[in-house]
Amino acid sequence: MSGRVTLAVVLCLLAVPRTAPAQVSVSERDALTRQAEAAGAKGLPVGPLMNKIREGVAKKHDAKRIELVLTQMVTNMETADAIVREVEPGAAGPARDNAITLLSDALFSGLTAEEIRELQRQVQTRAAQDLAGAAKGLAYVKEAMLPVNEGTGVMVEAVRHKFRAYEMLDLGREIKRRETDYRTGRASLRALRDAIARGTRPDVLLRDSRSVTVERPAAARPTTDRPERTVPVDRPPRTDRPPDRPTDRPAR
Repeated sequence: MSGRVTLAVVLCLLAVPRTAPAQVSVSERDALTRQAEAAGAKGLPVGPLMNKIREGVAKKHDAKRIELVLTQMVTNMETADAIVREVEPGAAGPARDNAITLLSDALFSGLTAEEIRELQRQVQTRAAQDLAGAAKGLAYVKEAMLPVNEGTGVMVEAVRHKFRAYEMLDLGREIKRRETDYRTGRASLRALRDAIARGTRPDVLLRDSRSVTVERPAAARPTTDRPERTVPVDRPPRTDRPPDRPTDRPAR
């Protein structure tokens, strides 16, 4: 009897859910928050940094790993802030924060400050958000390991033809989605640039791009003729049913 009781106790203990140990203590989280607030004191957007802290905590990353990511983000934001000041000195408020965030994301994705400045040299825009959208779109091109100079040409035409920032983002994402087509020659960045230069709008470009399907050769079918269907032979008319048998039975 005592053995059964012991087994029942063990099973109950095993059934109790165990909480995973927290990777970030309260003091460590406070230190990360202070790091983000220090960046905000320099005029950098705080929202993306706080979101990254929450994301790291939710994913159970240790505090050191989150701190390294925050440090890199702040460095990228400082570079992005300098570029925004060069392009649009009077930028302020949400528009400025959005431009810094997009440029920072482009830098985080592997685009260099020199490539962004070369993009600006060709575009000559005075709107930081336009440059930021083009830079993030170009970052997608670079992630797809396609020629950056050709991708720059695409984004330059997009800015010149008044594409909005989100439209250039969508264009960059679509190029990355079809990276295999661009690498194998089924699609061309130069052809895309020329289409934009002719005035093709982004909704048409994206619609046409997503409607492209790979043409595969049809499977060879046997060439033998099928036998003709036989015409059903007319059946003879059905004879009338015999009259029903009398159902009246003699009384017993």
